[in-house]
Amino acid sequence: MFSADHHVHIIGAGMAGLAAAVRCAEMGLRMSLYEAASQAGGRCQSFHDALLDRTIDNGNHLILGGNPCVFDYLSAIGASDLVTPAPDTFPFTDLMSGENWTLRPGSAKLPIWLFMPGRRIPGTRVRDYRVLRKLSSAPDHATLSDFVEPNSTMFKRFWEPLCAAVLNTDANEGSAKLIGRMLDMTLLKGPAFARPYLTPNGLSATLVNPALTYLRSQQVKITLGARLKSLGLGRARAEKLVIGDEVTTLSPGDHVILCIPPGQVKSLLPEVTVPNVTRPILNVHFGPDKEYLLPQNAAFIGIINGTSQWIFRRGKTLSVTISNAAVFMDENTEELSNKIWQEVSAVIGHPNIPRPPYRVIKEKRATICQNPTQISLRPDSITKWQNVYLAGDWTNTGLPATIEGAIQSGQTAADKLSKSLS
Repeated sequence: MFSADHHVHIIGAGMAGLAAAVRCAEMGLRMSLYEAASQAGGRCQSFHDALLDRTIDNGNHLILGGNPCVFDYLSAIGASDLVTPAPDTFPFTDLMSGENWTLRPGSAKLPIWLFMPGRRIPGTRVRDYRVLRKLSSAPDHATLSDFVEPNSTMFKRFWEPLCAAVLNTDANEGSAKLIGRMLDMTLLKGPAFARPYLTPNGLSATLVNPALTYLRSQQVKITLGARLKSLGLGRARAEKLVIGDEVTTLSPGDHVILCIPPGQVKSLLPEVTVPNVTRPILNVHFGPDKEYLLPQNAAFIGIINGTSQWIFRRGKTLSVTISNAAVFMDENTEELSNKIWQEVSAVIGHPNIPRPPYRVIKEKRATICQNPTQISLRPDSITKWQNVYLAGDWTNTGLPATIEGAIQSGQTAADKLSKSLS
């Protein structure tokens, strides 16, 4: 049991903050949750787009079966039934060669599927896959291109789309160790762990709104539109919070979990080292007036040799995600959407359909750059101040900076805080 004279102040209600709050609530800790924006969720957002007249997500995301932190979170907030398993297959199409293939992960213990040419990526050999098990033990300074030949077919058709989707970083500079860790948790553990799960009701309806409902049912005080202005630091502890116009003096039993972007943490805690380079993501949502299917009636498909990287279908909406998209951030949206729609319409088998209404979403600082230099700057959740903890996908989770990493970071911070109290 915890003493009654504690209070946890969680700053930021993105996925890290929500996960931290849910874990604290599960452990019976008293807390308050503050968010500077007018809504929770951070970059994990859904909204009704008036132009398309439908609800769309800020960006597209697949949850893989090998991420237990996400399923623990969903279970805690009563949202397990809001994610839908998709087939454990990953379809691809090469717009230049016209080739189509499907990656179907097989048994991890006996990977005989690698010896079946029809199961491998076209143009690859068995030996191209041997590196998969080496990456998680790669040195911290190693990049993916230190292990894989950048001019190989395997690099172009597997490592480039994987690194863009998982690390939001060019495959030539992406952290080998980080991509290896993700593979160890998913593809290399077998089909069930690599299985993608979809959020057919949208990210907010699945990951954010149920969490807010759960927290309110636990009498957690949630304050939106409340920005942390300053953090009063003593030699060993944080002593006060200034949130909006309210000053809170922290008692000896009070703790703070900062679940805010790295730049904001740096301004509050100058002694903490944080990643300082980001990478953008571009999403384009198209709203045709009828439903068009992707090949094999898939929910998503990977694109090789195109501007698009992944196309997702949800109902009538077709959405494109382009990671590491710095080159497109200043491009005219009209021209960009035309170029991307030409690819989408070709993939769905209707190349002459006029471009439907569209929405372009540019996230210029979507994630940290996940190369070895920036990864080395990720701080741990425990700080030199006894009552201050950090959470966020940019912290040292051992996972890529994704929704999964954000959730795990919040859970880890809450667990370490709980341990200090008990």
